[in-house]
Amino acid sequence: MIQSRHIFLGVLPALLLVVGIFSFRFLQYNALFGNNTNTTQTATLDLIPILPDDPIIGSPSAPHTIVVFEDLACTGCRAQDAILNDLDTKHPGKIKIIWKGLPVIPFPYTSGPAHEYAFCANKQGKFETFKDFAFANYDNLSQTTITTIVKEIHLDEDKLNACLNSGEATTYIDKIRTLAELLHIQSVPTVFLENEQIITPTSVDEWEVVLGL
Repeated sequence: MIQSRHIFLGVLPALLLVVGIFSFRFLQYNALFGNNTNTTQTATLDLIPILPDDPIIGSPSAPHTIVVFEDLACTGCRAQDAILNDLDTKHPGKIKIIWKGLPVIPFPYTSGPAHEYAFCANKQGKFETFKDFAFANYDNLSQTTITTIVKEIHLDEDKLNACLNSGEATTYIDKIRTLAELLHIQSVPTVFLENEQIITPTSVDEWEVVLGL
């Protein structure tokens, strides 16, 4: 995995930064899909479905399966991604991460387009590389930034455009949104271990305790 590089594309005004932090905190601590009081129509799931287009990080045959719902524009998701990368490096072959992109952050740029590009990067076998660059620029995922990432990681632009225009990416993201609602996900990142939601560990040491490594 290549080391992420931050693409400097300008500095946001201080006022926008403050509003952005507030916006993030609002999303982090409030229900993503509103408060559903009609419990008779609320579905539940015993098993988390793994979709064919879900990116898989780590060893496919690993004994521990971690499912993460993350937003590429989320600072907490960025931190958790780094922790899981370190965990996988320290304990190779022990975990596989099923990554489910859930774009919910609207500020300073809506994160939906970045997730569409991530889907199409996965089609070219470059999801992890795209993810690393996107998280390095989580606070500035403008179209200009995304286009720069595409060039940096050498995506085939004909295949990329065909993927983006096909509607597959938006269909996939809609499936993830529906799944997140069924699972009553309230914030990102949200982490499941062996189909059970857990309190998100905040360090490699905490993950080692949870997994018994």
